[in-house]
Amino acid sequence: MKRALCRAVARVAPATSTGGVRVLLYHAIDDPDPADPMSLRVPRHRFLEQMTLLRDEGYSVVPLRTVFDGGPADDHHRVAITFDDGYRSQAWAATLLREFGFPATFFVVPRFLDGVPSTTRYWEKWGHLGWDDAAALAEHGFELGAHSMTHPDLRRCAATELEGEVSGARGLLERRFGRAVVTFSYPHGRYDRRVRGAVERAGYQLACTSRYGINRTSGPSYEVSRTEVSGDDDLGTFRAKLQGKYDWLGYWQDLRPTP
Repeated sequence: MKRALCRAVARVAPATSTGGVRVLLYHAIDDPDPADPMSLRVPRHRFLEQMTLLRDEGYSVVPLRTVFDGGPADDHHRVAITFDDGYRSQAWAATLLREFGFPATFFVVPRFLDGVPSTTRYWEKWGHLGWDDAAALAEHGFELGAHSMTHPDLRRCAATELEGEVSGARGLLERRFGRAVVTFSYPHGRYDRRVRGAVERAGYQLACTSRYGINRTSGPSYEVSRTEVSGDDDLGTFRAKLQGKYDWLGYWQDLRPTP
């Protein structure tokens, strides 16, 4: 949907952020790429502005794994921060987050950690963290989650391949990092009942989608909503997303055909 139309709707949309935890979704933290129509790269100065806003406006940044721990019924200030794909630029973001004292979860892909990107997908050409880089994030207290083994559309995987992508990723990451991996992010945000079942059987405690919305349900969940932050979001748009003025996009995502 056109960004100008989204902003026009958001200006009149009601705030929906009362209670629950809003999970933010980031990708690369870097300068814009002209080849990136999805605006997946958030410039560093904007990321700094956004983290400053969270601090100055009284948001409580919480670990992702506490998203369903509950809280005061009127608490509308809890936010969790997540990153998909393990881009190298996220190491800079992690340094900044440490200065703010903010926790975050980084969803990594073993294929990317191995340094094997696709030559045809522009978003895989931006450079990724290596195994040592990811281990350093964990050593600094950040959570590492799985984003599958190779980042495919899991709905199109055969049964054996699906198990390897989901369960195999968890096993490999736990062996390499020596710590539990209990969170998962669906590649491309795409999943169905079969994929969700594979994630549950693999022993993950929760899984993140790319569907806009706020999370209020108690207990484990394999359909955690997230609010994506884009590179062209100014501070006003970011604040509106925190307030839930873009949550209506979740219903639109439910209705549109899935590619």
